[in-house]
Amino acid sequence: MRAKHLYWDLGSRAGGASFEVELRGSTARVCLMDVDHYQASLDGDEYEFFGGFYDVSPVILEVPYDDHWYLVVDSNDQRIKVQVTEIFD
Repeated sequence: MRAKHLYWDLGSRAGGASFEVELRGSTARVCLMDVDHYQASLDGDEYEFFGGFYDVSPVILEVPYDDHWYLVVDSNDQRIKVQVTEIFD
């Protein structure tokens, strides 16, 4: 992952927490990563994430397990506006 991306430090979250990501202006890759995988992405190492490439919004992502999480949005240098909202039941 290039260093140019938008990210949100979601902090420690329990599995099952959900986030809605509203994308405006571009398609984007939306990734939910724990702290170790986020650091690996910054270091240029192999990493895993939950999410994918989206051209329809909103995107709903659910935290799969308890950990510290980052939400990363990469729009391939296209201009984009992003709004992230935690969903509470």
